[in-house]
Amino acid sequence: MKKLLIAALMIMLFAVTAFAQTETLSGSGIAARVNGEVITMDAFLSKVLPNYTEISKRIEEVDPLFSEMLLNTEAGQKLLEEYERNSLEALIEETLLIQYAREAGIEADTEVLRGVVNKSIMDTLTELDIEKSDADLFYILKGYIDGLSSYEAKVVRDLAYKEVLNALYEAVTESATVTEEEVEQYYLANSSRYAIEEERANLKVLLFDSFSEAYSVWKAASRDANPASVLDTFPEVQSGSFTRQGIENLNPELVKSLFKPTNGELLSSVVTLDNKYAVIYLESYSPAGALGIDDVREEIRQILIAEKEDLLWRIWKEQEFKTFKEGAVIERYYETDGGE
Repeated sequence: MKKLLIAALMIMLFAVTAFAQTETLSGSGIAARVNGEVITMDAFLSKVLPNYTEISKRIEEVDPLFSEMLLNTEAGQKLLEEYERNSLEALIEETLLIQYAREAGIEADTEVLRGVVNKSIMDTLTELDIEKSDADLFYILKGYIDGLSSYEAKVVRDLAYKEVLNALYEAVTESATVTEEEVEQYYLANSSRYAIEEERANLKVLLFDSFSEAYSVWKAASRDANPASVLDTFPEVQSGSFTRQGIENLNPELVKSLFKPTNGELLSSVVTLDNKYAVIYLESYSPAGALGIDDVREEIRQILIAEKEDLLWRIWKEQEFKTFKEGAVIERYYETDGGE
């Protein structure tokens, strides 16, 4: 146990050292300001260090030489610096999106979220009988500088961002609609997608080594208003889609019983299948040809709605959000090259 703890501490030390080597901060612990709103150094490190700590551990396990190169070579340091820059830019982007949403009247209640997250964490610690000091050490080793409080703050930030992002996405894309004409055009343009090359019988099958076992189950199913539910009580029930040729290879006499229109039915007796005794429930039958537009209308509508929503979102990002971002006042205090 002591060796494992020492190893974990060393990994954490490597992670912190790698970042400290390039770290130049303002004295107030600020990573950046976005339109006057502060991104703290703790928020920045809580985004990067946990991922880096986990990556470092895995790399050390897989290839110690690569780990050594990452931590102790100029090329490795440049890679880490680029990761830091991209991580900070991602935080700035999130902050800008939250600010845009706020101006549009969309805002997460962070106090409520903080209460929910704190209660969840405390309840978990109580349930697992874990001391807060132990939890702090655990999260420090995971890369959260201030332990549990840093982890909690990151979870709250992530939840708030996701809540705002989802609400903003809905607001931007709410005008997406699909007409019946568009559904029909999509169906015609993608007709091959809805073609059924071979007729198929969709079955539930129970196989037995003895006729008496199979008959007992068939009898119970035949007396039930929902025969399929009786078959479903057996873990070994198999559900599958069979072609005509597939059934002919197993038992040609079953073709007429299975390849026909149906609303769902239990075959009228125990049958032989693949050298066993089978109880079969015919769920549905799909003739060769193509699915009709009525069969796929809702599926097509959902596809088209998703495409239109994605387009509206991309237009919003390229136009409105890009303009908002270009007009923002962004000050970066955390630099990897030692200067502004």
